[in-house]
Amino acid sequence: MTTFFSKLIRGAAAFAASLLILAPVTTPAHAAGDNGGWLSAIDHAKGPKTNEPHVRAKIIAENTSLTPQAENRLAVVLEHADGWHTYWRMPGDAGLVTEFTFTKPSNIKVTPPRFPLPERIRTGELIGFGYEGTTAFPFTVEVPRQVRFGDRVTISVKVDYLACADVCVPGTANASIRLPLAVVGKPSGDEAAIKEAESLIPETIATDAVRAVIDENRIRIEVAPSAGIVEHTLDFFPLEDDVLKLATDPVASITPENRTIQVEAAADFAAEPREKISGVLVADGGPAEGGWAIETEIPLVKGAVAPLPVQASAAAQTNGVEGVPAAAPVPAVPVSNAPSLGALTAIFFAFVGGIILNLMPCVFPVLSLKLLQLVDAARKGEAIARHGIAFTAGVCATMLALSGVLLALRGAGAALGWGFQLQNPAVVAGLILLFGAITANLAGLYEFTLGTGVANMSFAKAKKDGVPQSFLTGVLAVIIASPCTAPFMGAALGYALTATVPVAVAVFLALGLGMSLPWLLLCIFPAWAAWLPKPGPWMETFRKVMAVPMALAILWLGWVLSKQVDFFGMMVVVAGLASLIVALWLLGREQWGRGKNRPLMLFLLVLSIAGA
Repeated sequence: MTTFFSKLIRGAAAFAASLLILAPVTTPAHAAGDNGGWLSAIDHAKGPKTNEPHVRAKIIAENTSLTPQAENRLAVVLEHADGWHTYWRMPGDAGLVTEFTFTKPSNIKVTPPRFPLPERIRTGELIGFGYEGTTAFPFTVEVPRQVRFGDRVTISVKVDYLACADVCVPGTANASIRLPLAVVGKPSGDEAAIKEAESLIPETIATDAVRAVIDENRIRIEVAPSAGIVEHTLDFFPLEDDVLKLATDPVASITPENRTIQVEAAADFAAEPREKISGVLVADGGPAEGGWAIETEIPLVKGAVAPLPVQASAAAQTNGVEGVPAAAPVPAVPVSNAPSLGALTAIFFAFVGGIILNLMPCVFPVLSLKLLQLVDAARKGEAIARHGIAFTAGVCATMLALSGVLLALRGAGAALGWGFQLQNPAVVAGLILLFGAITANLAGLYEFTLGTGVANMSFAKAKKDGVPQSFLTGVLAVIIASPCTAPFMGAALGYALTATVPVAVAVFLALGLGMSLPWLLLCIFPAWAAWLPKPGPWMETFRKVMAVPMALAILWLGWVLSKQVDFFGMMVVVAGLASLIVALWLLGREQWGRGKNRPLMLFLLVLSIAGA
């Protein structure tokens, strides 16, 4: 029997079309139903039950009603699942800004939600600015004078976010609140939460009490006493993504005579500095810890900035005489060009992480196809060394291609993380259909036979030696495996995304070599392949068994997609997958002479593609 991937080569053209037409799957989230459990303490508000487990949203209000010509204070509250975070106005090295879209009556004005002070979130060498736990984003509602008291006003919000833990998943959360119009409002019970949320918002001011000096790649921000009291720490969060090298921790120096914070400029900014830098300056941990935070534009001038060889231990002992960390628990480090993770160390961790990827649940189904292919190659007496080399080439080429896209987008100013292709619902939906076709083929529902037109194509003729099959296996393995990062791979990949291009390429290449090494050794040394069983009837059973992990991979991809689209979007993809499976089953019946129903088959194929 022809192996699966030789048939996949001949069928790739048909399924490439289905991958390209899947863009409409990103449907907008629909309004959710009421959920009294969310807002049981706020009997006047009705919040939705969102289907997003990573981030949930609700709206709270200071009063039980809205008052015309008054400042009605409300807040959008985001509740993050444990271990997950979303992003600030400037997300950092990777991430997407959280966006709020309001739906309201046309005569009602809603101010944009204000972002509280973010946290520094470190993932390897990547630094992000964002939020964990429960975070409130306050906003105000203005009601005109000409209204009818007693009428109820519904204000809804759609929150588009990127939630990240070990992987990143785009999502949408919806919430709404319905309040009556009244002359005087009564406290709702959430007035303290609203007041606290507003106290955490950095104050936007223009001040001449802060200035910055740049010397090569070093920037020193100087804070005059008139800016406010600073007792222990200073920190700085830039609002522009091209100003600082975020992987280098800020270093503060707090003395009676001197209050400065030193940061490292990004290479492009250091080469062509601007006259001002915008950001949030934070003293003593910000308002939540008794300090202060201001958002301002800081004048930048050229001058002498000496390196600060600050040691974490010295900073702790002297409490800032030699310099203190800008924000605990990040240790103080000197500002320098040397990364905290060396290039050779990053390459080594990437190589070891690539080996471990072979054991990750999301990549195992693809590698099981590789095992099936090797068994079939041994049955045919083929030289399997070429299979190993082709598989390695496919893995490394795809790894370099993905890294090239990431580095190019990084150079263009975009913020993307590793595994970004599975953050796109269209790609995930396309993979679900592709894996559905693979599962149906392994289960024996149909065979790939697309006629002489495809058979005469050069890549189809190449199936005789099976080398292109192995190459495509490597390609598919990388596309699916990239989000399954081992725990210690995060530092290596994070370092690669912030390092120079040659070092980054070396890290990604090491990851690909590590992933393909076990299979390459198995193919190069025939004695190691002696464990491969002899050909026999068991191969057909084994092929059907391999459909099980592939079906489990569909469930995993469905879980990923469920975090990106709403219920309606999921149902569309499920219907498309079901139509595809039935169409392929009808194709199999026709192939085996059990009946013809080509119009229905073609209709279902078109439905599975166009519907998705």
